[in-house]
Amino acid sequence: MQKATLIEAAILVVNGAIAASLASQLADHNVSIAAIVATVSLTLAAGLGMAENISQALRTSLFTCPTKGCTASIRARGTSQDELDRLRTLATDHTKHGSTR
Repeated sequence: MQKATLIEAAILVVNGAIAASLASQLADHNVSIAAIVATVSLTLAAGLGMAENISQALRTSLFTCPTKGCTASIRARGTSQDELDRLRTLATDHTKHGSTR
């Protein structure tokens, strides 16, 4: 398991504050405990999902071919720096991957 980044932690803290605020507001309006628990649970789950998606996006490298009209691209995640360098070279050197349709 990877450590949470500062961005992930900030998202989760803000999401927790939103969930707590919703719970407080719902309790003030005499909403049932079951509805409050469901709302807080779904709010926290949505925050976790958003944090995970942002985390994956931040840990992903995308390399594209600079040749006009070439649509070749390589997306990599969880690879070594040597492998990232190899993939970057492959994606940016049009002669190595040829033309794509």
